[in-house]
Amino acid sequence: MTTTSSPATTPSLLIKIRSDMKAAMKAKDSSRLDVLRGLISDVTNAAKTSKPVSSDAQMLQIVRKRLKSSEAAVEEFRNAKRHDLKDREVAQIAVLEAYIGESSSMGEDEIKRAIQDVVGRMRSEEKTVNQGSVMKSMVGPGGSLQDHLVDKQVVAKLVKGGSHFLTCSFQIGSCFELQDMSKE
Repeated sequence: MTTTSSPATTPSLLIKIRSDMKAAMKAKDSSRLDVLRGLISDVTNAAKTSKPVSSDAQMLQIVRKRLKSSEAAVEEFRNAKRHDLKDREVAQIAVLEAYIGESSSMGEDEIKRAIQDVVGRMRSEEKTVNQGSVMKSMVGPGGSLQDHLVDKQVVAKLVKGGSHFLTCSFQIGSCFELQDMSKE
């Protein structure tokens, strides 16, 4: 009897986290170990859902989600005057930010170029060009940035920032150039 299983690809960020967890155990670095165990727990929980973690982009989302949670906890502990717990969360934030900083996510210039490509392609196909359709073409299933390490909030901000210009350039028929109209 042979069993066939599809080879699961483990994200490189997850491999690094597991390796760092072993190092933290050996060094008896409890604060770092707690963070890494929490991340691995989140990955394990995600594996039990319909969308297990299979890319660095998904792994980075988990790290960012945990970071956001820790930042909210710091604020709560500060308001409750629990400086001991606040300091613990601040240490966890430092560990999480290190992983986010190490990831090679796309910069704003690369995202702007991808937005320009998507808008140009949508115009050539005579599709409706608006913020929702551009976002769907960028980060949705089969989107141009689906497997890239990007912060979807940054993509949304850039698409929204250029949305007024998207409309104007579409009506005028001029060449598309993304600009942040909120600064003007």
